[in-house]
Amino acid sequence: MTREITVPAHAFIASRETVSVDELPAFFDRAYPLLIDALQAVGAHPAGPAHAYYFSPLTETVDIAAAFPLHPEQVAAVEAAHPELVHHVPECEAFTTRHHGSYDTLGRTWQELTEAVRESGRPAGPVCWETYVTEPSPEADPADMITDLYVTLA
Repeated sequence: MTREITVPAHAFIASRETVSVDELPAFFDRAYPLLIDALQAVGAHPAGPAHAYYFSPLTETVDIAAAFPLHPEQVAAVEAAHPELVHHVPECEAFTTRHHGSYDTLGRTWQELTEAVRESGRPAGPVCWETYVTEPSPEADPADMITDLYVTLA
């Protein structure tokens, strides 16, 4: 079910690159461990599950950030140690929906969400993201994956 929400202001630690779509798995495989190491180096830990923030449309390449949300009380310490990795999102309006199932079918859910934004008459904002509610792993059944999708509104 697609719905419009207010997303609170938040900070996240992220590794951001422009990569080809074929390189996305390798990007995530190197980015998330780097972020965990950076957090552990200052005694911090993620405030929630992994995210992927998209700063460009998904074409042959994409400007993407692998990220973890930060606990508000840990932002200053993480930012002092790794200022290049910390990003801030102001409070914003967004459309959101939940995807159940394999990442192979995620594109269809993204299309449904972006169509809902178009039908609302509201322009999409500059950022969208995925929140990996269930942690992907080789042992996990793809049918059990849950991913929340967000499109900010301008």
